[in-house]
Amino acid sequence: MTEIRLDGEWLLKRIETIESELNAIRREADMGAAPASEVTDIDLTKIEWKLRGSEPADPGDPWAWAFAYDQNGDILDETQALVGVLKRDGKALIDGYELTLSGKDKTLLSRKKLKPQGRGR
Repeated sequence: MTEIRLDGEWLLKRIETIESELNAIRREADMGAAPASEVTDIDLTKIEWKLRGSEPADPGDPWAWAFAYDQNGDILDETQALVGVLKRDGKALIDGYELTLSGKDKTLLSRKKLKPQGRGR
């Protein structure tokens, strides 16, 4: 059987590198963990929500997406207030949904139904 020997300094250096990376990941996760702002004055029913495959979404669907801008790159009237909130806060809570900007260039809206919060035990 072959004996394996590890250099202690090399091993400690590797552990320090891993800890540094984990701390960076934790910092980024903390920044993204800000609570969404709750908005009450935006009507989501005026937005044309879609499912995968561009099928029309129903109001109760757990997930949907929509265009925030038209083909000319102008913001749609029905999405203007929502996009303003999302650019400012990153996400919003409206009518039991969490809304975010999505897509490569952040020109789409994503709507995800929030799960009811259970009571603590």
